Amino acid sequence: MNSKTCELCGERNAKYVCQECSRLICERCIEPYSWLCLECYEKIKKTPHLEAEVKSWDYLRSPLMKIFILGFILTFIGMIILILAALFSGLKVSFSIVLLPIPIIFGAGEQAAPLIIITAALAIIIYIVTLILIIKRRLSSHP
Repeated sequence: MNSKTCELCGERNAKYVCQECSRLICERCIEPYSWLCLECYEKIKKTPHLEAEVKSWDYLRSPLMKIFILGFILTFIGMIILILAALFSGLKVSFSIVLLPIPIIFGAGEQAAPLIIITAALAIIIYIVTLILIIKRRLSSHP
């Protein structure tokens, strides 16, 4: 039986073939998820398009995104306070809330209709601004 040694380390028997360079490699010199030898895997890992993909998630750390998330959390807490206030007051007060990201709008009281319209308009404005920011971000990240 003709057994070949690993072309990368030269120590163990080769059991696999690198999908990039076609070298015979052993089980310790292969990256199992990509079927690449360790040298090819390191070269591919350092390519610019992979670094750009990793950097595309950096917008989550931007100050604008932090402000947006903080605003979302404060809005959500405010909605909970409004709901609790309406429940404990016997619904004598008018209120309107919107649950995002799906615009589900609730209202109660004498002035519910105009408040629902205002809340719906604010939800539409939030969606438009968010969409513009997403499009702007994607256009600036792709040359």
